[in-house]
Amino acid sequence: MAKINLPLAPRKATVNTPKRMIIFSKPKVGKTTTLSKLPKCLILDFEEGSLAIDAMSYPIKKISDVDDVCAAIKEAKYPYTFIAIDTASALEEMCLPEAERRYAASPDGAKWFLADENGQLHKSSGKAKYGTVMHLPFGKGYALVADVFTDVITKLEKCAPKLIIVAHSTYATLNKDGVDFSSIDIMMAKKCKFNATFKADAIGYIYRKGKQNFINFTASEDVGAGGRHRYLEKDHVLISEFVDDDKGNEELITYWEKIYAPGKDESNKK
Repeated sequence: MAKINLPLAPRKATVNTPKRMIIFSKPKVGKTTTLSKLPKCLILDFEEGSLAIDAMSYPIKKISDVDDVCAAIKEAKYPYTFIAIDTASALEEMCLPEAERRYAASPDGAKWFLADENGQLHKSSGKAKYGTVMHLPFGKGYALVADVFTDVITKLEKCAPKLIIVAHSTYATLNKDGVDFSSIDIMMAKKCKFNATFKADAIGYIYRKGKQNFINFTASEDVGAGGRHRYLEKDHVLISEFVDDDKGNEELITYWEKIYAPGKDESNKK
């Protein structure tokens, strides 16, 4: 039996900034544009959202592309500090074909792609009966997709010190003391959402106010945000803003140091 040295006193925190962060907002608020200004951040573009901006991005068309990217990052000796998944919703959709392939390779799904004598999908096949694994009984398909989704996140977390998951927002109906109310929440299927959030160090809702974008990391009944780092919850974080240069042209300034280098002089804008 290995000897274990149990702690006898509190130790100092070893994770001082978020390793896994989720940011979500309504469409077209500027999530991808703001991310494009984060140094050493590779944006994995699952929905072609970066094509209209200058960005260090790579298109992901199918789940196997993620394995190719991970291999290339390893070969390049891990040049990135951040990897961003843009977006979680698009990743979920992309996970479905792989979930079906895995299910068809399992004993339960052996007849999923059952073919007839002409090589066509047999009418008694699982695919013909249900159409998609998402229609399997007892929500089994959601678990299958969540497994693929989690595998992707796990692989990417090994490729850089920090992972950012970008998501769209939706409204969730909650009940408190018999009264229904709406809360802004992350747009993800329940199982994928749980797998993404339970290891997240910070979850922030991005909103626009004039020419400025803020991130709200404060947990409340109105917004499904929160985190492990108190400095993020003290106030809504100004993360980006458009300012006019000397010629009157708008320039996007970002303040990622407020999240990843708290206490750093804000005059050093990124």
